[in-house]
Amino acid sequence: MEDIQFLISKWKEILHKLEKNNGKVCQMEIGEAATLQEIEAKEKEVGCPLPPSYKYIVHNIGKSLSFYYSFSEDTMIPSEFREIFSGEIHWNIDFLKNLTIADDLLEDGEDDGRTLRGKLEFSHAGNGDVYAFDMSVDREEKPVIYWDHEEDTITYIADSFIDYLLKMTELGCIGSEKWQFEYFLSDSGLDTASPAAVRWKQWFETFSETTLEDVKNNMEQLTAFVVYREKLDEETITLLQKFNKNELFQFLLNELHKDGAFKDQKLLCEMIGRVLGQNAETWVSSIWEAKPDYMDTRLRSYLTSMCISKDKGLPLVINFLEQESNNKITGYDALSHLGHFYSGDVISWMENHVKFPVTEGWDELFIRSNFSWDDLKRWTSLEEKHEATAIRALEKYVHEKAANNTCSYVIAGLPAKSECIEFLVKLRNKQVLKKRILPIEKVIQNIDLFY
Repeated sequence: MEDIQFLISKWKEILHKLEKNNGKVCQMEIGEAATLQEIEAKEKEVGCPLPPSYKYIVHNIGKSLSFYYSFSEDTMIPSEFREIFSGEIHWNIDFLKNLTIADDLLEDGEDDGRTLRGKLEFSHAGNGDVYAFDMSVDREEKPVIYWDHEEDTITYIADSFIDYLLKMTELGCIGSEKWQFEYFLSDSGLDTASPAAVRWKQWFETFSETTLEDVKNNMEQLTAFVVYREKLDEETITLLQKFNKNELFQFLLNELHKDGAFKDQKLLCEMIGRVLGQNAETWVSSIWEAKPDYMDTRLRSYLTSMCISKDKGLPLVINFLEQESNNKITGYDALSHLGHFYSGDVISWMENHVKFPVTEGWDELFIRSNFSWDDLKRWTSLEEKHEATAIRALEKYVHEKAANNTCSYVIAGLPAKSECIEFLVKLRNKQVLKKRILPIEKVIQNIDLFY
């Protein structure tokens, strides 16, 4: 068999590359080499000969080996490989296990685990799935398979243990869970020559951590950076505002038209809303008439709140909500469409639509709509559903204030502290349910957060 010591140097190169790019790295740990006597003893223990390439490796490298890495959050992995985030290799001869679980389950009259019959486990993935040798195959070298414990399915990975190590190494030792390496699977196992594998290897060979400094002067790269990191902050907004607004707008529109995940489109819309604002008003108005398939209605409502004046935009969204739901509006729907208007007009609209359970979006929408002291007094004097919403909103407001000292929202029209406490005590005293009394108590105890 070929000299496999080069694998160790290759693995060290991979770990060094990740470390150099601020990835998280658990360095390689190699156990002592297994003696021939230890290998023979293990074969007797598991009741079958071990595959030749496995025996060769534990005898010439070590009876155990492990390492792990994960990419830095600033490493922009290509979107087509978005599920890949880490890499690892590990085995331990002491953990070899003849999988008899299938026979045990079959005796109980169950089918789960039937696919594990004749398999010899040598490693496992982080999610509990199993790597094993298929000992039922009639040849000296045994193929490596992957067992999905949730689906009870077997996936063919490689023709042998050495084939498995070589192919995984060629791919950068990408993560052990199937959903990380399935981009490169074919009917005959890992295919390191497939078009997808070639693209991945080319990227992996040259990748480096990306920083805001690296992309700040390139509109396309900066946009991709925002989408990849799922974060649009004030610093990034300032940088985006330096580009030509028309060019940025057209680029973001083109990106929106591409097939992509909702969270990617959400960030693109956030860039349009927060960077371009009313400069995109004409286009946002047009999508209410065109109703494009690529645009989620929640994103259209968000853009309306950011790019169209409230007196024009809010009625559009409210009319849509009422017509679309036939007036059976849920709190979650109301929140997702109206939560970015931050308007007291939304609270007025809510009075006729709020319903139990108020915790499913209505209480959050009440807070988001910048409720005033008058709103609180009015809602606590209306129906039970209104009062319950106001109490939950007060509790959440206190929690957010306590957790975020930079929270600048102040309840408009707040009276003197003594008057506020008197109001809350009366509100508490008229409650019957403990789940409403306790939140009010918490608000009273934290009344200083209001001032």
